[in-house]
Parts: sequence; C-alpha cells; structure tokens
Amino acid sequence: MKTTLERRKAEALERLMAIDGARRGQLSTQYYTRKAANGRTIRQGPYYVWQRYVKGQKRSVRVNSEQISRVQAELERGREVQAILDELWTILEQTAAEHDQHAKKKSPLSMQPATAKPRPRSI
Repeated sequence: MKTTLERRKAEALERLMAIDGARRGQLSTQYYTRKAANGRTIRQGPYYVWQRYVKGQKRSVRVNSEQISRVQAELERGREVQAILDELWTILEQTAAEHDQHAKKKSPLSMQPATAKPRPRSI
C-alpha cells in the first residue's frame, strides 16, 4: 500500500509525462516606429517575440503570426510543468522531513556513534 506522499508523487509524475510540447518564458508583442519620406511617423508591427532565460542569459526568438496560437498553448503547458515541478519539490521535501522524523524515533544504540575506549598507557 502506497503512502499518501508516494501516491501524490506518482500522480504528479503521470501528469508531467502526459504533457507534450511546452515552453518556458513569455510571448511579447513589439512595434517599431519610423519616419516616412514625407515626415509622417509610421508604426510597424506587431512583431511577436518569445523570450526566456537560459543559464542566466536572456534569449529572444521572433515568432511569425501563424505560430502565435501554438506558441501560446505551449507557454501555458510550460506553466503547468512548472506548477507540477513545484508540487514535486514540496512532496520530495515532505518525504525527506518524514525520513528525518523516522530516523529520530528510531535511534537504537547501534545507530549511535561508537565511543572510543581509552587506550592503556604504556610506562
């Protein structure tokens, strides 16, 4: 019989395995302005950019308008992945805490460090 934590861990891992195609980061919309030959300001865009951090560095990739709905769905799945990973960390930390409590309750003499016996002195 599985404990509650083991069952929650297995369920979280199953949910994680069911997710296909996920992204971290965010999707931003950019516009650019420029001056036309007649002096009018023209706004160009929108341009879509997928942004995320990889090993502490910001990465940006332009996304064309045909891919927007797919990228948004993948970003949503990425948020689901992060939520599941946060839940797994909580479960694993609770499991570790239970092991700590179990070790405290179960401290027979055999688990305690051996005391050094005094050596006889030679004269």
